[in-house]
Amino acid sequence: MGRYITDELVEEIRVRSDIVDVISERILLKKSGANYKGICPFHHEKTPSLVVSPVKQIFHCFGCNTGGNVYQFIMKIENIPFPDAVLYLAKRYGINIPEQRIPGVNKNQKSILHDVNRLAVNFFHGQLLESPQGKVARKYLKGRGIKDDTTGLFNIGYATPSWDGIQLFFKEKGISVDIQKLAGLIKEREDGGGYVDKFRDRVIFPISDSEGNVVGFGGRVLHDEEQRPKYLNSPETPVYKKGDILYGLHLAKDLIRKNKEAFLVEGYFDLITMYQEGIKNVIATSGTALTENHMRLLKRYTDTMNLIFDGDDAGRSASARGGMILLNGGMKVRVVLLPSGKDPDSFVKEKKREGFLNIVKEAKPFMEYMIDQTIAESGIKDVNEKVDCIKKVLPFISGISNSVEKGIYIALLAEKTGVSERAILDEINKRSDKRVRGSGFEIKNSQPEVSNSDLQSITFNPCMRAERILIQLMLLDHKNIEKIKRDISPDDFIDRDMASISSILFTLSDKGDTITVSRVMDMLSEDRLKKIALELVLEDMEYHEVDKNISDCIKYIKKNRMGVKKLFNQLKMAVSEGNNEQFQKLHEQILKIKN
Repeated sequence: MGRYITDELVEEIRVRSDIVDVISERILLKKSGANYKGICPFHHEKTPSLVVSPVKQIFHCFGCNTGGNVYQFIMKIENIPFPDAVLYLAKRYGINIPEQRIPGVNKNQKSILHDVNRLAVNFFHGQLLESPQGKVARKYLKGRGIKDDTTGLFNIGYATPSWDGIQLFFKEKGISVDIQKLAGLIKEREDGGGYVDKFRDRVIFPISDSEGNVVGFGGRVLHDEEQRPKYLNSPETPVYKKGDILYGLHLAKDLIRKNKEAFLVEGYFDLITMYQEGIKNVIATSGTALTENHMRLLKRYTDTMNLIFDGDDAGRSASARGGMILLNGGMKVRVVLLPSGKDPDSFVKEKKREGFLNIVKEAKPFMEYMIDQTIAESGIKDVNEKVDCIKKVLPFISGISNSVEKGIYIALLAEKTGVSERAILDEINKRSDKRVRGSGFEIKNSQPEVSNSDLQSITFNPCMRAERILIQLMLLDHKNIEKIKRDISPDDFIDRDMASISSILFTLSDKGDTITVSRVMDMLSEDRLKKIALELVLEDMEYHEVDKNISDCIKYIKKNRMGVKKLFNQLKMAVSEGNNEQFQKLHEQILKIKN
């Protein structure tokens, strides 16, 4: 089934969704004049800089410039696209969204698979607790240090050695073979003569999505010396995509959000042991490589991740792969280093919660870990080894957007390898696509070249202030739009951002549509424009002579526009004629006007 959401319904849901209520569920808001203020959840801060306006139904953080209406907040905090944000708020406020049938899709398929998997959970758990064969599995779990209440919390089960145990169970429930196969619980016999249970003689771990729906299973053999794979997971199904699911997230997500960080481990027992010892903001990849979808899912709840992998070569390699995916996604990443030969399961059993938290204090930022690890692997005893080491590390450092952080790691790499910072920085610069520009114009072979976009990008502070005042007045009171659009058009705005916002305002006015800040926000296509509009709306300004301000700003803009247009035409002429001397003179005049 698909869902068709009309523009009218989108607006109804937005109107019904009080932004103060929605945001206050996530952060503490305090009344501040006509607005509310709180600690922004999108960046680290100690002083509240997020402002929520109940009148305009918008929010804006003056620390990180994040802002928008209630949809933008949900999209950002949950890291979900716009349609999902609409569905999220519709569900919260009990607003029904009509379903639209999509040919070839069974509308109940996912729901049926969730129900079938839940029945399978009960079956496997019952086999563990009640069947004679389950005694061996219970002994195994006890030997692994798993307590009875933990077994119940995670619904751990057991698949007996029977070839048709789950099939007989589902037959009694009236569940068809086709559904069992679709759920990945049975598979065809190799000789083609019917089906066999997929999981046999294994401890079973139910796998749930972030909402708690059981989507698949993982099974572990009871004896490591067996000639079978140690772990076996469900195949991918309509509800189970390995690259989208993180084990334990449905239990940990609220604590992850509360603690503002998470621990990422590899295996089922790693997670279960940590959870049992009171470290509950933990999730696991369950033997699957970390994906970008995993990263996007995690960003709904935190921007800080602690990687805890086995202290062997495979574990270190997993840290590198996963760390880069998280780092490229804008997350803060640290690596918790366990002693050689230890995994989270064995380490936490031995050192308990306190011992684990002590070693977490020694966690290294991901880039520092990568530098140390690469140096250890490459060796830096001679020139070739140093060059090899730096080449391996540079792609990671080059991807860092924060210049201060990048500088710190360049200095660290220089210190550890004995190579100058200048040499390392030069090597990084060689990798980037450098373009030499001067004052907004690109010069090639002493011949001036300028495009319309270059000309429009020049800003003139006094004129820009007048343009911002007009936009602000129109956003604060839509009645001002009629007064302004009689004498000025979007083409009269030199600042392209102001021109874009004015175009939206004039269009809404021409159509006779209801004009609200939230509606304007929805129509602005770029995040940069949304931020500018929010800053203007929430700026602490009070205009006593509105009509006079409008008149003065329009006069100034028109007068300035004539002078600037003349200069632009002359500048274009100088470019077309190749007159570099005239170009330089006009360029100097523009720079004088600029301030």
